[in-house]
Amino acid sequence: MSSPEPLHLRFARSGGMLPQVLTLELDEAQLSDEEAAAVRTIEEQGGFERFAGLPSSGPGADMYQYDLEARRGERSTALRFDEFRLPAELAPLVQLLERRASR
Repeated sequence: MSSPEPLHLRFARSGGMLPQVLTLELDEAQLSDEEAAAVRTIEEQGGFERFAGLPSSGPGADMYQYDLEARRGERSTALRFDEFRLPAELAPLVQLLERRASR
């Protein structure tokens, strides 16, 4: 049995009161243990694809917007959420990526 294709993540945070764009791209091998655990939890609960049809933003100015793309081989899922519609299941990973991107 072959191992799955490695995961590639692309993350961006934009907007906010004092707009500053944070970006980060990571391959699976570059994930910290905590980030890898958050990814495993998402994948074990149905994967990134299950969030693709959710409402991504609502009314409001000065909110952060999060863009997350998860690609494994030919499968790719691009997600966009504002800070109030970020699914609770994605929040731990987004917080970890945001912290890492702001270093």
